[in-house]
Order: sequence, then C-alpha cells, then structure tokens
Amino acid sequence: MTVTCLAYSPALRAPFQFDDLGSIAENFTIRSLWPPSVPLHPPPGVAVSGRPVVNFSLALNYALNQRLGVDQRPDPDGANKTIGFHILNLLLHLACGALLFGILRRTLRTERLAKLWSTYADPLAAAVTALWLLHPIQTEAVIYLTQRTELMVSACYLGTLYAAIRAWDASSARAMFGWSTAAIVVCLLGMGSKEVMITAPLMVPLYDRAFRAESWREVLRARRGRVWFYLMLAATSLLSISLILAGSRRETVGFSLGVTWYQYLYSQAWAIAHYVRLVFWPVQLTYDYGQEPIAGLRGVPGLLLLAALGAATIIGWRRAPTLAFVGTWFFLILAPSSSFVPIRTEIAAERRFYLPLASVLVALAVAVQLLRRRADSHPARRWWHALVGGERWWLLAALCLLLAGTTFQRSRLYADPEALWRDAVAKSPRNPRAYDNLATALLHQQPPRLADAETTLRRAIAIDSTYLPAWPNLAGVVFEQGRLPEARQILEHVVATNPNYVRGVERLGVLLAVTGEPAAALPHLERVAAEFPSDEDLLALGTVYIALDRPADAVPKLEEVVKGGSGSAFAYALLSMAYAQTGRASEAVDAATAAGARGGGDASVYLTAGRAMLIVQRPAEAEKFFAEAVRLNPTDPESITRLGTVTAALGKRDEAAQLFCRA
Repeated sequence: MTVTCLAYSPALRAPFQFDDLGSIAENFTIRSLWPPSVPLHPPPGVAVSGRPVVNFSLALNYALNQRLGVDQRPDPDGANKTIGFHILNLLLHLACGALLFGILRRTLRTERLAKLWSTYADPLAAAVTALWLLHPIQTEAVIYLTQRTELMVSACYLGTLYAAIRAWDASSARAMFGWSTAAIVVCLLGMGSKEVMITAPLMVPLYDRAFRAESWREVLRARRGRVWFYLMLAATSLLSISLILAGSRRETVGFSLGVTWYQYLYSQAWAIAHYVRLVFWPVQLTYDYGQEPIAGLRGVPGLLLLAALGAATIIGWRRAPTLAFVGTWFFLILAPSSSFVPIRTEIAAERRFYLPLASVLVALAVAVQLLRRRADSHPARRWWHALVGGERWWLLAALCLLLAGTTFQRSRLYADPEALWRDAVAKSPRNPRAYDNLATALLHQQPPRLADAETTLRRAIAIDSTYLPAWPNLAGVVFEQGRLPEARQILEHVVATNPNYVRGVERLGVLLAVTGEPAAALPHLERVAAEFPSDEDLLALGTVYIALDRPADAVPKLEEVVKGGSGSAFAYALLSMAYAQTGRASEAVDAATAAGARGGGDASVYLTAGRAMLIVQRPAEAEKFFAEAVRLNPTDPESITRLGTVTAALGKRDEAAQLFCRA
C-alpha cells in the first residue's frame, strides 16, 4: 500500500479536469449535506447524474474542505481544493485492493481448491493484488476525480461478493444474517453509484456455483435462506433501474444518439482487445479516445479474441467452473459499458477495465503457478523453477517496481493539464475533444496563451466542425483578444446550428450581458439558469437583473452563488448592490465586507461595493472601498470620480478637487 501511495503521490494536487468541472467545481448540490435530499439529487447532464451515492461522497469531501478551511474558489485562489478529493479516491482504490485480496485468499482456501491451492493462497492473493493496485491502466479511475463513480461501484461490487462469501462461511445463524445484510446494503449503495453494479446480484450465485457446489440444485439447497439472499440482492437492482428510467443518462447513453448498436459493439471489440494489450504493454495509455466509432478491419482481432474467450467461458461452466468464473467476471463487468448499448460520449475508456483487470491477472497467476508445478515434476525444466519458484519473489518485486514507476510517471502527467492533453492529442490525433481541452489548458497558463489556444481550437473544428463545444471556447478566445463582433457571430452560429445546445446559449447570453445588451441577454441566461444553474450563469443573470433595475430578482440568484461562503468576491459585491437597492442596508454592509475580504487585486469588486455603500448612505465605508479601487487601478476615471464625490461629501474639498482634476 505504501508503494501504491508513492506511485500516485505526484497527482495529489492535480487540478480538476474535464467532467470534474461540472461534477465537482460547478456542482451546487454538493455544497451542503443538509437536507440530504440536495446531495442525493445530483444535477442533470453531468458525470454524476443518476449516481446519488457518489454525489453524496463528493458533498462529504466538500464539507470536510470547509471544516479544514480549504479555499474552494476557482483557480488560482483554491490551490489545495483537490487534495481531499484525491486522497479519498486513493483510499477507495486501496480499499478495493484489500477486498480483492480477501476474496482471492478465501477463494483459494475453499474446499474445492484447498487441496492444490491453500498453501499458496496468501502469496498468490498478495501478488495479484499488488499488480492490480500498481498497474498504470488504473490511473484514470484513481486520478480523474469524477471517476470516483468507478471506484465506488468497484468497492461495492467487491464488498458485496466478500460479504456473500463470509455469509456462506459463517459458523452461526447470527453471523450469516449479519454478513448477508451487509452484502445487501453494500449492493444497494453500489446501485446508486454506477450502472455496472446491476450485474453484481448475478455474480454472487455464479461464484457459489463455481467454488461451492457441483450443481445449481446444490447451490439452492446448500444453506438455509440463501435463495432469499439471492432474491434480496436482485431486488436492489430496482434502484439502478429506476435511476436509469428517470433519464439521467438519456443524453449520453442510448440507441438514438448517432451510433448504432453494431457500430458500438464492433468498437468495443477493438477497445477490449486494446485494454488487454495495455495490461502487458502499457505504453499507449490515453486519457481520451474520442467519440468516433472504430471502422475498417481494426476491430477484427478483438472480435476473434472475444469469441474465443466467450466460447472458452461457456464450455468451462461444464468442465472447469472455477476457471469459467474468471471469464464470467471479465465479461459481466464489462457488459454494461462495453457491449452493444452505445455510450455516445466515449468509444473507449481505460477506467472500464478497472475491475476486469483482476480476471486477467488471476489467469496469469494461475498459469505461472501451473507451469511452475510442471517444472518441478520435470528435472529438465528446473530452470523455470529457478526463475520464479521457491521463495524467490525477486521477479514479482521487480515487476511491481516497474509498474509503480510507470504509474508514477503517469501521475506526473495528470498533474500537468497541458502535458496530459498534449499526450492525448499525440495518441489520438483525430479527436477534436482532445484539442479542445488542450486549448483550455493553454488558457489556464499565466499569462493565458490566447494565440496558441485559438490555433488549437481551429484545428479541432477543422477535424470535425460538428463538434460544438469547440465553438463557444473559440468565441471566448476571440472575445479576450478584443474581436467582439467575431465572437458574437461565432456564438450566433452555434445557437442557430443547435438551439438546444446549452453551452452555446449560455455563452451568447454572457457575451450580450458583458457587452451592454442586458435585455437581449436575459432570455438566454434565464433559460440556462433554470436548467443548469452554475455559479457563472447565476452571477451573469444577477448582473443582468441589476442592469435592468430588477434587484429583487437578482437577490435569490446571487444568494445561491454565495451560499456556504464559496462565492467569488465580485458575487458578494454584486449581492451587496442588490441588497442596497432593495433597502436591506445591514445585509448590504455584510456582503460588502465579505467582498472586500475576498477582493484581492480586483478593482471592480471594491468599486461595486463602494457604490452599494453610497446607496445605503455609508460614505465612510464607501470611501474606503473607492480608495482601494483607485489604488488597484490608478488610471480608472470612474473610480477616481466616485472617490472624489464621496470625499467631497465628507467635507474634504481640497482632496476632492485634486481627484476630480486627476479624473
């Protein structure tokens, strides 16, 4: 476990990436734990939609950050805000490893296997678990924070099976009931974590058939109440089914999203074969494989491999159920995400191999042990025993160190967003999304590399002009370079192309708001805020309401932004203005004070807070805010003029005259 922690240590400060922004940074439902109904109802259209247990765990992380005083504002202010999330992900990974070790050790000691394998139960279980924990193919699931979905469902999957094993082995009815109840509860939690869990209730009786009984009849009659246990496990799947039917993933999963079932199935044949190759040679690990289905002959080797493995698994249930279970584990866990039901957003993802990796490693460990036994029985083959036999674990130790080193390097890559996305572009050069995210990484550099980002975004659009996310980002880059008409033209093109593309509607609304057209911006922002109320959209909508002299409408939107103390300094300043305009003087002063404490180097924060103080007739406080605005921006005539006005009102006429002349 120590080596695993060291291997992942470079990524503990890795920033939010990609889906992390919507699922964590902009997810308003994780900002409070009470009432529980809020974190248990994640927003639509993000990676944690329909996965309430994972969303609640993110809320726990957020609450812990608050208790520890971690700044959770957007970069660069919140430098440590991801550490807690990364640590919990790593702990979940280690917990999965502990459960896997327990399952393997107890399985090798079952009556069916004990004669040949009980002596090697601990070392084999430890070897498989070590390789599984350290393999670099696991990095996406562990480091990419949103993939806590994969970690939690895996922990629940393994926990369900482990508790079911303990229930079978229990020496008393009380212990059996306790372990059975634990398995059912953990299985239910898994159903609320990710859809993969839906196969777990089937995996438990399959395990019992493979390792406990000679026939299905014997399984059903083996222990009192076991059939009811199976039925209760199956009943937990109703939660997963209800979440699916609620439509939380209808925009990303389904048969009417542009990819046919046979295209997706063929692509998954390629993807699964690719994952298996990565197990043996992990040099083509890719953060983002894109959305385009696999075409041509690239999927044929994978089809042949899966057909052979599938046939062997089916035949194995008649001749060698224990080995057949290993193949069944491989196929059943991959089935929800990697079969024929299209997931439009990703044609492949290494995190999907998180649990199936265990079956490959178990098969390899068994093969090595069988070869070792054959070598022991043939003197001519003692060279094999000298290499891997006896107490010589140096080969395993060397392999673990090699995997740990590769994982360490991969973790370092995740810590540098630009390097991560350049790696993705290099390995998937026809993926427009990789270019789009590389541009985002370039924009987060200090100073932002606007020209490079624009070139990268235009490259993404040249590869696939129908990839809409690149267009609003291009408009943002163009806007930052002062080409406002071009930015508006780009966004109007996006909205005309797809009026339901929320990001395009949002960006157009924000652009109209900041360029002085609040009435035109209002319908766009109201629509977006009603469907996906991010802080940025609520803040923009509050700004528009104030510009349109509707401060009463602005107050609830801005209060939502600053809820829990996580709002930006400008959000507090704008809320102070809204309070002042609605006659709530004391609340205006409190919000202005909070804005000043958070303001940093933003002169507009102090200017807005000062204006609010003038409205509530607090000239002394207004003077302080305007003076700070002038200090931060000494050539802004508005700030200087307002400071002169309030200085004159306080009787300092000579100072006021100097300020007016300066303005």
